[in-house]
Amino acid sequence: MMYFCKKLYQSLMGLATLLLVSNSLHAQQSASNHEGWYQVELIVFARKEDTSQEHWPSNIKLRYPGDWVELKDPAMSDVKIDLTKEAFYRLPASERQLNAQAQKLERNGRFELLFHSAWRQIITNKKSSKAILISGGPTSGKHQALEGSIRVSVATYLELQTNLWFSQFDLNVGQEVTQSWPEIPLRPNYPAVGGNTLSLDSDLELDQALAKENQQGISANVDSGTAAKTNGAVPEYITRQIILLQQERDMRSGEIHYIDHPVLGVIVQVTPYPPTTLQ
Repeated sequence: MMYFCKKLYQSLMGLATLLLVSNSLHAQQSASNHEGWYQVELIVFARKEDTSQEHWPSNIKLRYPGDWVELKDPAMSDVKIDLTKEAFYRLPASERQLNAQAQKLERNGRFELLFHSAWRQIITNKKSSKAILISGGPTSGKHQALEGSIRVSVATYLELQTNLWFSQFDLNVGQEVTQSWPEIPLRPNYPAVGGNTLSLDSDLELDQALAKENQQGISANVDSGTAAKTNGAVPEYITRQIILLQQERDMRSGEIHYIDHPVLGVIVQVTPYPPTTLQ
């Protein structure tokens, strides 16, 4: 009888240990399962009339991170792109979920739709995440009204980090400039004339080269602006105002989130996406 009780006790303790280990593994998997494939959709718009009467600071720093990626148009590819497997490709309008919100903004004369796109990507922790280049709106010279980048990452919650600037330009007709604004960096994916073709053996080398190229692009842009002033060259456009939107926002997947601002507005939705078998 005592032997039977002892064996039963050992069996129960073994079962309890197994359950504790199982629950611990399940908790670890649940924490890590936030990383994975998602569909991201982003809308950025501006209010045409700034009624806030705010004085926007000009002592701001504009820069692109070195770890950037660009959203690609599948129609521009030489091969057929499988959008169920490939990341950072713009999805067709039929696969977007915020078309109704974008249409309302377009029909409302008080707003200007600057950017609306959806894509799929693997969302990771912030350290491993990539900055996604964003641009849209009217073009003035080498710049568009909206430029910058966003970063989507995940920990306990999804997080959106915005690094966007909204610039307004005037045609230079010799008017007096009353406020000095920082030089705006060229987009790192801006088409270069006579650029060198990269031939790299690894993703690490590519990241390093892109970071170096980005920094050179910023330096070249600043240097060219300084040279133009020194040499007496007259720029075609002058900067009237730059508004910087740098925020971090925790999000829940599937929900529509709105970042409010006196001039800019951001609408974003991040939805888990189950891709087909990945290669």
